[in-house]
Amino acid sequence: MLCSASCLTCDTTATNCLTCGLSNAGVTLYKNSTTCLAVCPNGLWANSVGNTCDSCTQGCLTCTGAGLTNCLTCDNVTGTPYLKEIGATVCGTTCPDRQFISASYPNECQPCASNCITCSVTADNCTNTNCSVNFYYLNNSCLSQCPSTYYYSDSSLRQCQPCATGCLRCFGPSASECTECDLVLTTQYYLQIGLTTCLPSCNPG
Repeated sequence: MLCSASCLTCDTTATNCLTCGLSNAGVTLYKNSTTCLAVCPNGLWANSVGNTCDSCTQGCLTCTGAGLTNCLTCDNVTGTPYLKEIGATVCGTTCPDRQFISASYPNECQPCASNCITCSVTADNCTNTNCSVNFYYLNNSCLSQCPSTYYYSDSSLRQCQPCATGCLRCFGPSASECTECDLVLTTQYYLQIGLTTCLPSCNPG
């Protein structure tokens, strides 16, 4: 019995390939079940040792070898989406810092805005109060400076914190750490002469 042109060796029938070699055109063929193919299907990779199509690791749709670090594209597994990290051949169930999961790009991590260390849903929706150096967190945003009625805390926290009532600008949380005063509802606060305190009335004199 003569094997089919795609089989190097076969058994029982001409197309029941046991091993694979080269096609008539000189292309390397890889064994997938009982068939020899030039390109392995999704979920399998071409193993040159033995010329076989071997399974990618769970979570990889296409890969260049075994293991989650050899993935080219990622897949969903029993409802769990695996995501490819930017600039890497890794599929995981979460994205690393500075990357986020986007509904618009399934199975691919997307970059956060440069001022966010972590973000969610959109690139500029910063989360977990994590901001890059020289940016300060406030209400899911990382700002280059804190707005009025807020001051920035120490450099390790990098958060905008509220000033005391009556302070428009301040350098700390207490009412004696103000540099400019504010109108709060109908009450005007005043910066005391020679002090960094805002009060609703001026001291005697």
